[in-house]
Amino acid sequence: MTGVARPADRSRFQDPVFLLAPARSYSTVTIALLAGHPHLYGLPETDLFARATVGEIGNGTADRSTSQGWQDSQPPDSQPPGLVRAIAQLHDGRQDPAAIQRAIEWLRERAATPSTTIMDHVLRLVHPRTVVEKSPSTVGSVRALTRCLQAYPNARYLHLTRHPVSSLQSMNAHWSARFSPADMPGEQRIRGCLHYWYSSHLRIIQALQDLPRHRWRRLRAEDLAGTPKAMLPPVLDWLALDHDDAIIDRMLRTQHWEFAAWDTSAGFGGADPRFSRDPTLRPVPPPEPEVIDPGWDISDEIRVRIATLARHLGY
Repeated sequence: MTGVARPADRSRFQDPVFLLAPARSYSTVTIALLAGHPHLYGLPETDLFARATVGEIGNGTADRSTSQGWQDSQPPDSQPPGLVRAIAQLHDGRQDPAAIQRAIEWLRERAATPSTTIMDHVLRLVHPRTVVEKSPSTVGSVRALTRCLQAYPNARYLHLTRHPVSSLQSMNAHWSARFSPADMPGEQRIRGCLHYWYSSHLRIIQALQDLPRHRWRRLRAEDLAGTPKAMLPPVLDWLALDHDDAIIDRMLRTQHWEFAAWDTSAGFGGADPRFSRDPTLRPVPPPEPEVIDPGWDISDEIRVRIATLARHLGY
């Protein structure tokens, strides 16, 4: 793999933590939980690894099929809303319309800038805290995931999983609201969601398999979101971060995350819309007992592949 040019001042920030997961994996809840730790800074979805430069991302060539935006359809010259919100907050300390517009212009002026350079900029602004970032587009292709791993060779990775049945139910509900049956028949949508779940997790597994084991951790989202008081301490130990009851209680107040709530100025901005409408921590049911929904009209080959991967992920 070709190395990535690294500016001399890259030593001036903490190595980031990347949450790797397909969309509809409780990743927004996870980021909001982790962002409550005083030494972590949770970003919304930035899509910075989807393409090589800011301009390529802004021109709509990034895979936006799973990103959480402020509109159902964005103009082709728009920047990812999560990235815009992050830049506005870090530059101006707020996300009002003026700050949002300044962030958009700042990004447009840097169309030729490598996207990893923008991430470096964000990491320096957040220092001495450690950035935690999650973008489904990072796991949407081998190229995007490779870009992430190459750019930050000392980063740590949290592979977040969700049961295939509840994942598919969530994906199907999300996309059913955006596509009519005429545009995407139900059977086609189910198969597309299955392929997305399967290929994303397989891609993550293959990307992490050659990394030292201390650099990555796999975690079932249902366990973390369902029993956070039990699951957060091991994650923080892995990150070598102090914690006590007061810190854990602070982390449970997910509504205090800077990018949690929805408003008319910033929109959802790289977060799950359902969470943003009510960003308080809610109970999450445990995983389903079966990894295959009998209502899925899928072949035996696909059934075996889904079940095998689900068992590998701990379901």
